[in-house]
Amino acid sequence: MSALFAQLPPVRGPVRILSDLHLGHDMSTVRSVASLRPLIAGAARVVFNGDTLQQRAQPFQERSRAMVAELQEMCREEGAEAVFLRGNHDPTAWPLELVDLQEGLVTVTHGDVWLRLISPWSKQIRQYGPVLEAIHAEYDGAARRDLAVRFEILRRCRLALPPSETRQRGHSLAARTGLFFREIWPPRRPWEVLKVYAQLPALAREFVREFRPRSRVLLFGHTHRAKVWRRGGCLLVNTGAFVTFAQPAMVEIDHGILTAWHLTEKADVWQKHRVMATWKLPGSP
Repeated sequence: MSALFAQLPPVRGPVRILSDLHLGHDMSTVRSVASLRPLIAGAARVVFNGDTLQQRAQPFQERSRAMVAELQEMCREEGAEAVFLRGNHDPTAWPLELVDLQEGLVTVTHGDVWLRLISPWSKQIRQYGPVLEAIHAEYDGAARRDLAVRFEILRRCRLALPPSETRQRGHSLAARTGLFFREIWPPRRPWEVLKVYAQLPALAREFVREFRPRSRVLLFGHTHRAKVWRRGGCLLVNTGAFVTFAQPAMVEIDHGILTAWHLTEKADVWQKHRVMATWKLPGSP
């Protein structure tokens, strides 16, 4: 099996999956790593599914690295194995792109691998889109049916895009309002976001069909909107994001039962809020 992928062995205790913490970024709603402790405590393993570290955006790198180190130490304190996957904001920080859990019934990957332009809503996509298309054109259809090749194309495309250095000057209403109007400009951006949302379940389901036909659950992030779909006997879960204007979610797998939770911050800590979906994995007692 490629070093980009791993089938993680079973553990005794809950497995939890989070994505898009964007630690250290101005827009991250994780103001302190300590606020995540309730999500780590009691877990045997936590999979951080991409965009944990702001690896390439210079304004956030130092704080982001410090927060990730603190997160790793917290996991050690809580006795939870920490598994980090790559995302488009931490494209070379970790070795893994995808992991399979529950003997291959659950697949976890960041979710930008099935978007040809990674972030079609990006303000710079008109400038950099042709660069990404040129990278894709180097590979024929047969090569693209190899998942390792697909992730190599993705790696190259991620690195070809400029890092996001969007600033949010504080968390006041004025700062959030200013960010909102900057984020919806130019007008094509909201339209591109809506198009991706509409296509997402079909793209995700096709990825499972082509590369993980045994899997019954696909967990991903990237597009920042926490949502659940059921398609063709497969559960698709987007775990949202810890950023302004988004809601994070967490998936927990315990005793063969998968539960997707919306999360909320209360008294400066993140905690489970309400259930999005439950799913009994095949073969569970």
